[in-house]
Amino acid sequence: MERVTLRIRRYNPDDDNGAYWQEYSVDIEPGDVVLQALMRVREDLDGTLAFRASCRSGICGSDGMVINGWPRLACKTQVSDVASKSGMIQLEPLYNLACLKDLVVDQEPFWTQFSRITPWLMPDPAVPEPEKERLMVLEPDAFDLLSKASDCIFCQICFAACPIVGLDRDFLGPQALVKAYRFEADPRDQGHQTREAVLGAPEGVWRCRTTFNCTEACPKGIPITRTIQLLKRALVREAIFS
Repeated sequence: MERVTLRIRRYNPDDDNGAYWQEYSVDIEPGDVVLQALMRVREDLDGTLAFRASCRSGICGSDGMVINGWPRLACKTQVSDVASKSGMIQLEPLYNLACLKDLVVDQEPFWTQFSRITPWLMPDPAVPEPEKERLMVLEPDAFDLLSKASDCIFCQICFAACPIVGLDRDFLGPQALVKAYRFEADPRDQGHQTREAVLGAPEGVWRCRTTFNCTEACPKGIPITRTIQLLKRALVREAIFS
């Protein structure tokens, strides 16, 4: 066993003193992830520490936080990869979302932007309902990209990594845009006219500055910036040929 020190940004809304830093030393074993270290803190040292976690397998996206200055999933981040030579790891709540308590953030702005892109399949109402499933026909490369866009686990890490979200609260954000691409690229969907006004607005795809932070931070390896550029291209082509 080794010991590491977690330097955690604490915040209690019932405490008028504001945010502060608190350090905890815990034992870790080879292969431990940051989430395991946090759970040891809460179980053995301080039961008041607040953070989100659920599946512990990088599927639910619940335990996003800023680890050493970069948004990550605590359940996918090896302690050995982020601990300094002195054994220190710094933890903060996700950027661009208000802190509710300790490492727990208010997710409402994220979900509000997501809902604006009408995130569901809208089939052609003129086409009769199929007796079985709606079949999709796409070229392999196009399907692979659509499939990757479907891998999003709503962890909000791309939202926290995006510098434009931090500057412009009206910006849809990378997650909403990659989900819009998922439906816009689906040949079964006929909802483009519904989404066009939102995607083409100043706070839509054109607000993205292609910094690639979202792509680099995404724990599922989704090429988010590429999908946003494809949405831009589609809107330009439509404007040219309409």
